Amino acid sequence: MSLLLAVILLIVTVNPPRRRAELGEGRRVVATGAALTLVALMVLGGLGEWLLDGLDITAPTFRVAVGLVLLVRGAVDLIRAPAAPIEPPGGAVIPVFFPVLFRPELGLVAVSVAADAGLGPMVVGAALGLTLVVGAVARLDRPRYQRALGMVFSTALMVLAVDRVIDGVFAL
Repeated sequence: MSLLLAVILLIVTVNPPRRRAELGEGRRVVATGAALTLVALMVLGGLGEWLLDGLDITAPTFRVAVGLVLLVRGAVDLIRAPAAPIEPPGGAVIPVFFPVLFRPELGLVAVSVAADAGLGPMVVGAALGLTLVVGAVARLDRPRYQRALGMVFSTALMVLAVDRVIDGVFAL
């Protein structure tokens, strides 16, 4: 997996426009939740190869599994409207860190990217995606734009999911 593909895969898995639409206006709380998410992803990425070896799962098999999970997640995000925004008094751990930012598919992608491309590209991609949630996408104050951009990210996720499945099948 190339560095660019790893970074793009993590950014579209985070899906900053959709995650931002689900979060409220409390920027400090969102930033804290994003930092917690990045730390959790770094731990998962660092333990990724050990987890796969311990569970006796090969990297190509895991790529196929991750691709199938991402395909379903992308389709669900494409069809379903974002959840109502969380009100500002929400905590940084619950509900910002989990379940909005740290999602199962993001953890799987972190392990997969770290196993295929290394921990560095995984951290870069996750940091960029989470930074977009906190900063740049927040400037899109129109819900229709956020929803449309979120649909673009979901479509890109589905395309990359098919790539992961094909790559995993041909590597078996």
